[in-house]
Amino acid sequence: MEPKIVGRRVKKLIKKYNISIEGLAKKLEITEEELQKKLEGEEEFFVSEVIIITEIFNLDIKTVSQVFFSEETEEEKKENEKTMKL
Repeated sequence: MEPKIVGRRVKKLIKKYNISIEGLAKKLEITEEELQKKLEGEEEFFVSEVIIITEIFNLDIKTVSQVFFSEETEEEKKENEKTMKL
C-alpha cells in the first residue's frame, strides 16, 4: 500500500481519537521524527507498529484492512485534491 495514503489515514485516527503525536510515538517506541516521516509517507509502518496501532485505537479487522491495505477511495482522492489546492 502507498505509504502516503496510509499516513493520511493514520493521521485521521490520531485526530479522531485525540491522541498526540508524542503519545503515539512513545507507544510505538519510536521518535516523534520517525512517526512524522511515517505519517508523511516518507517511510512505511512496520507490521509490529500496525499491531500496536490496532490495539491503541481498538480497531476491528475491517478497519485495519481499510487503513493499511486498501486502495485509495474516490472520496480520499477528492479530499486529497482539495488539500493540495489550498
